[in-house]
Amino acid sequence: MIRLKKSKALGRKIRQDDAKELVIPTWTLIRRAIRAGKAGEALTFLDYACWETKTQHDSLCSFVDGVLTHLASLNEEEIYKVLRKRYEPVIRRWLSDTPGVKESLERGTEYQRSHGGNFTLTEEPDRYVLRCDPCGSGGQLRRTKDVGKMKKGYSWTWGKSGIPYYCVHCCVMWEILPVELRGYPLRITLIGEKPEDPCVHLYYKKPELIPEEYFTRIGKKKLSIQ
Repeated sequence: MIRLKKSKALGRKIRQDDAKELVIPTWTLIRRAIRAGKAGEALTFLDYACWETKTQHDSLCSFVDGVLTHLASLNEEEIYKVLRKRYEPVIRRWLSDTPGVKESLERGTEYQRSHGGNFTLTEEPDRYVLRCDPCGSGGQLRRTKDVGKMKKGYSWTWGKSGIPYYCVHCCVMWEILPVELRGYPLRITLIGEKPEDPCVHLYYKKPELIPEEYFTRIGKKKLSIQ
């Protein structure tokens, strides 16, 4: 028997199914309820499934912050080596599979939706502006815990100290590696100075429209785009 109800011991709702049914994914229960025409039940399970997923997501983000903070206590420059190794194959596939800025924008917003953050998207003549307040990963971490931060500024931290270790991957993944592999960033990140500030992502419609400053801050030169 499936039972989603408040636990007195935990102080919140949790599935208290019979043992053989506890292993059934909540998303499966949602599909079953929809097929049975039970909209209310499906919505109840949907809310719970989103909570389950977001809780695990946030726990993993916190774990990454903890690992990077420990690594930085030994030598924070090792963070760059780890991130390059992790994201270079990812970005190579992205550039191979994703033909243009439209598709990168669609995939980028898909990332943000999966993080469960709060964001808006506006179109300007030369670019798309995605404003995360906060983003559901690094931005939320900054607002909910004391995260590890860079002691020094490097090209791979936009030349700034005080950048959360977790957020450094945005510089390496979206800017440095794409510039090295194709000559210009996939997106520009303007990280908030304080945890309560939003983080802004810029997707320029054409590479020649990207200002020089977004290359120099990561130690790169803007090349002529043919």
